[in-house]
Amino acid sequence: MKVDLRNRNVIALKDFSEKEILYLIDEAARFKDLKAKRKPHKYLEGQNIILLFEQSSNRTRTSFEVAGFDLGLGVSLVDLRYNTLGTNESLEDAISVYDRYYDGIVYRGPDQKLLEYMIDLTDIPIYNALTDKFHPSQMIADMLTIREKFGRLEGLKLVYLGYTGDNMPSSLAITCAKLGINFVGCGPLEYAADKDVVSLSNMFSKNHHSDVIYTDNVKEAVKDADIIYTDMWIGLNEKDDVPVERIKKLYPFRVTQEIMDMTKEDSIFMHCLPAFHDKKSTLAQKVIEKLPSDMDLDGMEVADEVFRSEKSMVFDQTENRIGAVKAILYSTLRYE
Repeated sequence: MKVDLRNRNVIALKDFSEKEILYLIDEAARFKDLKAKRKPHKYLEGQNIILLFEQSSNRTRTSFEVAGFDLGLGVSLVDLRYNTLGTNESLEDAISVYDRYYDGIVYRGPDQKLLEYMIDLTDIPIYNALTDKFHPSQMIADMLTIREKFGRLEGLKLVYLGYTGDNMPSSLAITCAKLGINFVGCGPLEYAADKDVVSLSNMFSKNHHSDVIYTDNVKEAVKDADIIYTDMWIGLNEKDDVPVERIKKLYPFRVTQEIMDMTKEDSIFMHCLPAFHDKKSTLAQKVIEKLPSDMDLDGMEVADEVFRSEKSMVFDQTENRIGAVKAILYSTLRYE
């Protein structure tokens, strides 16, 4: 498959064709195989990238670091929580400096518009490592995980339960639509998906023979599902101001064993992590203190027994993020 993505920005997969997305999935699988066989692949040696992170991260930061190191890249991390863009110098000046020092800029933060503005300030590739709108590298990892499990993508049914207007379901709706996966977003209608996302995903689905549906009927949504997907109901920046009313409204859409029993026999469970599936984290304990005592929290968005079950693919997804990031960086930064 001849695909040339050199010097492309990776802001959202809505900007990529089905052929290009499948190419990235294939490349992710290739790099995963090289890693498993301990075969060196420092194909980008001599180049450098900078990670600009406005939000703390575990998997995203480390996956970009490991992927970069394996490819031979120099990787610098700037924690923007302590070194805010535009404070000591303008954003334009800072990006002009990075443009001279680096071959690519990776941004993680709450502002998709800021990320898109950066594109106009530099000619080097800009990468989205998660914003309030999209998470493209996670999508490549997820699609690889699904293909590894089922041997195909087209014709499958993926159901997202929870806050359907968040960045993960938005990314999934568009990616699934482009790859022929039937997407169902199921959650409270007041937390419905962004109208632009719905419009885009419906347009893509018509071209790729798939359905995009939003509903608040859980039983109807999960019937015959191949994949059940969910994400945390609270942002990591909300741990000191827990959105109790939102949690109450999302509670009927949590993933339990009862839900999984309504799906296909060979169905899988997915979550991009971190997950509130038990009470062991400091965050979980802080949240529980704020909630009514009659709420059963053996897990919030997902019950612990589902998270730890054989159907759970969460750590496969995590492993595949390294291959996904390698595919993105190599495809856009390679010379030939």
